[in-house]
Amino acid sequence: MKLIQIAVQVDGEAAEAVSAVFNRYGKGGAVLEEVWNELARAPTVRIKAFLTPDEGCALGRIEEALWHLGQLYPIGSPEVRWLEEHEWADAWKSGYKTLRIGRRIVVKPSWLEHQPGPDELLIELDPGMAFGTGLHPSTQLAVLGTEKMMRTGDRVLDVGTGSGILAILAARLGASQVIGLDIDPLAVDVARQNIERNGVRSLVEVLLASLLPERASGCGRELELFDASGRWQGAFDLVLMNILADVIRRSASAIVDCLNSEGRFVVSGIIESQEEPTRKALREAGVQVTARHKRKDWVALYGRKAGKGRAR
Repeated sequence: MKLIQIAVQVDGEAAEAVSAVFNRYGKGGAVLEEVWNELARAPTVRIKAFLTPDEGCALGRIEEALWHLGQLYPIGSPEVRWLEEHEWADAWKSGYKTLRIGRRIVVKPSWLEHQPGPDELLIELDPGMAFGTGLHPSTQLAVLGTEKMMRTGDRVLDVGTGSGILAILAARLGASQVIGLDIDPLAVDVARQNIERNGVRSLVEVLLASLLPERASGCGRELELFDASGRWQGAFDLVLMNILADVIRRSASAIVDCLNSEGRFVVSGIIESQEEPTRKALREAGVQVTARHKRKDWVALYGRKAGKGRAR
């Protein structure tokens, strides 16, 4: 089988918008690779998507969307290649490496070897083309936020679980229960495999569902709306979201509904220019930002239900 690979190189500000296009049309969503230039202060991001031959009609829609985005952002010309099956099998692996995040968390792709030190917390992932392997700054910020905000025994909701990295981390840090959500069936399958690989299946459940009314990725059908029956209202100590800023803003009220009275949250995937609108949406929904952390052009916000702690 052959697949179509489309790739485009962008700066950090445009990465969110291009990723949204690729996540909508690509097989398994966007794959992001940082590209460093010795003369540049910050890396650019190379974003790839893969299409099966029967999805070739989506290529024109992607190229049209990139043209429109190019009126707003500096976006390079897309590169289109046909890949043989054996090439495709390795194409999305090329940008991944063993990565240390913070002082003790090490994220290792399943095909690489790493002997963990005595103080290291090792997470092994096969991304399977699902977003969230630790390579992207937004994922690194979400990992650091999870480590900072987690308490032993927490019930955790991971929205947009992707590869399952945050759900696995929460379980390894002592969560009593973790629910992961994703709207992409492939991501759900990948996350479940990674959860099994890391030995936390008894603690983590992954559902094909959304906090908001959505259509299943590539399926053309309505997704299950998480907590439509109110079963999980106020159930969670910690909500994690590493997702697009627009989705965070639209999900702000749903986040509040899921948190208990002492609940905390970590939201990442926010380009710096989107920080203030995202803060406003969270504040109006009834949660309070107590800390923010930045890595390159990306921001993560940490906080809790309003009235607990001091906003800044």
